[in-house]
Amino acid sequence: MRGRKAGSGDGERATIAAALERARREDGLSQDALARTLGSSQANISKLLRGRHTPRPELEAAIRSYLGGRHKGAALPSEAWTRRLLAACERSQAFRDVVDAALLLVDENEYPDRT
Repeated sequence: MRGRKAGSGDGERATIAAALERARREDGLSQDALARTLGSSQANISKLLRGRHTPRPELEAAIRSYLGGRHKGAALPSEAWTRRLLAACERSQAFRDVVDAALLLVDENEYPDRT
């Protein structure tokens, strides 16, 4: 049985699409990587992200699990995000200086007795 087509549940479909696209971008995942994470195909994920497809129950459960699990470890960035940050720091000394300054501010705010 294929996923449901456009027409029913447009609001819910748009909500799922927006949340999934935001999470995908924040986690630095390609559509293909997201599809592998969710146990689906890139083509199916593309349709979901464009709001043109409603996921089958098993994929919807995987999406909800993925979205819900992201907040449990919110204090820790994803590996993809960390790799992108490090690569950007390697490419640009100015960017690295900004990151270092931001980390100093974080330390000052979290550990005021250290300054």
